[in-house]
Amino acid sequence: MTDSTQPASGRAIASVLQHAAWFDGCGADALQAILDQATVKALKRGEMLVHRGEPICQLSVVLAGTLEVSTTSPAGKRHVVSYLEPGQLMNLIPFVDEGGAIHDFSAHEDALVLQIGKPLFDRLIATEPVLTHRLMRTLCLRARLTYTRLTDSLLLSLRQRCAQTLLHLVSPYGTAAAQGVAISLKLSQEELADMVGCSRPMVNRELKHLEMEGVIKMTYSHYVITDVSRLRSIVDGA
Repeated sequence: MTDSTQPASGRAIASVLQHAAWFDGCGADALQAILDQATVKALKRGEMLVHRGEPICQLSVVLAGTLEVSTTSPAGKRHVVSYLEPGQLMNLIPFVDEGGAIHDFSAHEDALVLQIGKPLFDRLIATEPVLTHRLMRTLCLRARLTYTRLTDSLLLSLRQRCAQTLLHLVSPYGTAAAQGVAISLKLSQEELADMVGCSRPMVNRELKHLEMEGVIKMTYSHYVITDVSRLRSIVDGA
């Protein structure tokens, strides 16, 4: 393992990769090649990994912490596309098509990122046919999610979009709690508003309505979903 800024044990890297859907089915030789030749980069909270438009020479994988994927318009309007947890790939499209980065990537909290260069990636693709299939599936799943969110932004009400955004956080960040499902990812209301695509005051109003209805509970930058079924019903328009 070539270490760019901070050590990460081979066991920790192996654990992340072996639980990543896109790496499922790859053999021990592929894992060892990554351990021997990939690099690890440490990021402090708020530090940028990549700016939109920059050339991408390495495929990146979150090892620890959380990365924010966002886009900011020339006028300063910001949209948070998603937050990536350990095991998630970054910049797959620009890495493959050699175009510029589609989004900005920054550390939402202190993070470690595994970086795989093109020579290593090409060898992995040549020796692990299953990897090509898994990466294609990953791209398809992300395309589906993108189309779904685009449709939601056009057809759903703000109340429904707030509910949908909270539901999207359940799978990667939901943990069982006494009152329901707690979202472990720390998000300010402004950051949540950037995900929903609306102003903080308007999102705050909808969240307070959900809280008054007993669907969620809010504390400082944390959310607990007390009624997941009801939240799904709101998204469905019930």
